[in-house]
Amino acid sequence: MIACLVAIAFLSSPVFADHSAEWFRSTPSGMHNALDYSKSLADQVEATTCLPEDAFVRVNGNEFHINGKHFVFAGWNQWEVMEAASNAGPPARHLPLPGREHIVRLMNEGVNSGMKLIRIWAHTITKGNEVQKKPGIWDEDALQGLDFFLDEARKRGLKILIVLADNWYSVGGVDQYVEWSDTASRHQDFYTDDAATRLFKRMIEKITTRRNMINGRIYGRDPTIFGYNLINEARCQNCPRETIGRWMNEMCQHLKRFAPNHLVGLGYEGFFHSDDSEELRNLNPGVGSDWAAREGQSWLAHTQIPCINFASIHVWMDNWQPKTVEFQRRYIQTHIDLAAKIGKPFILEEFGKKKESSTFAERDRFMRDAFDVAERAAYEGKLAGTIFWHWYDRGVGLTSSYGIHSDESTFGIIQAHVRDMNAITGALTYCPLR
Repeated sequence: MIACLVAIAFLSSPVFADHSAEWFRSTPSGMHNALDYSKSLADQVEATTCLPEDAFVRVNGNEFHINGKHFVFAGWNQWEVMEAASNAGPPARHLPLPGREHIVRLMNEGVNSGMKLIRIWAHTITKGNEVQKKPGIWDEDALQGLDFFLDEARKRGLKILIVLADNWYSVGGVDQYVEWSDTASRHQDFYTDDAATRLFKRMIEKITTRRNMINGRIYGRDPTIFGYNLINEARCQNCPRETIGRWMNEMCQHLKRFAPNHLVGLGYEGFFHSDDSEELRNLNPGVGSDWAAREGQSWLAHTQIPCINFASIHVWMDNWQPKTVEFQRRYIQTHIDLAAKIGKPFILEEFGKKKESSTFAERDRFMRDAFDVAERAAYEGKLAGTIFWHWYDRGVGLTSSYGIHSDESTFGIIQAHVRDMNAITGALTYCPLR
């Protein structure tokens, strides 16, 4: 019954987008990776990652394992999933096709390319299209969009890393919880305010205890979910380093009550606090500035919290100084080495480069350099995964300075990296359906 309903919705749902869907399907971008319109949207699986569908990812020292086998991966960030999966109209999204169609197209291409994991946000970012409208008031259509996404990932053997909140967006982010609290008034209060803490814990419970309406799986027991970032790029300016640390530990332990088999990471850029040693502070970005040391992060100390399962960093050379591949290389490598010393798996969780001209040469140079560092570390057993920022289906996100499409030279560099990462463990690129 569900498949039939999906088929009807797939073939007849209105398209609230900037383009005509029928026109787009006839363009080169639309025809690339096109779906089979004789079948329902739920029946478009071309291949799988070859990963076992019902196995959780585990930590073994500084490695990830699945069913006792070493797991090294390359994947992608896809931030607009909640908007697209609910087929929301403008201004929530600007897509040539219904959002779910773009999701399926991208999943198919990602699996065929050998990628194994997607990092997504479990909230929207657009006012008027909130997943949680008010405290405890949820948009069921949006949640069913997340159900759809997780089920499509399950069918392909993709693993999903979920971000539960964001530092930068008011919708679904830190400032949303501050606004809802009667006792918090500023961004920093989020980490110490009792009311904001209660609201955030209730959100964790809502997500982890939800039953997927398509496959019946409870999120907190679903092995499709690799794990969580509690917050993307948490910041608490001029706060003691213990402030975010205590919050991360408390929220992590709360989440593990409902999702004991899922992994938790910090989601940090990787800054060191003003109270950390000078040796560590000197690793921060910034020329003649200590701004990174005043953001409340203490990457090494917080990564060592027992409840935190893996180390990760985000690298944003366009926003930092010095803007050189040499600094990028040093920043990644020093964090890799520190993670190896504390014995936790390391993920290069976000990294990207703006397309600043009519060519991709500069972006390609930075991406290739990051991949080179990651691959050497992976071969040495010091790096477990990479998740580049960020991938769009062809014809989507054309005004994004960071968006990557599969018809650009950058994607060829990504494909070569994916092959190298899979070769480390002898993983197959994909498994065709029988």
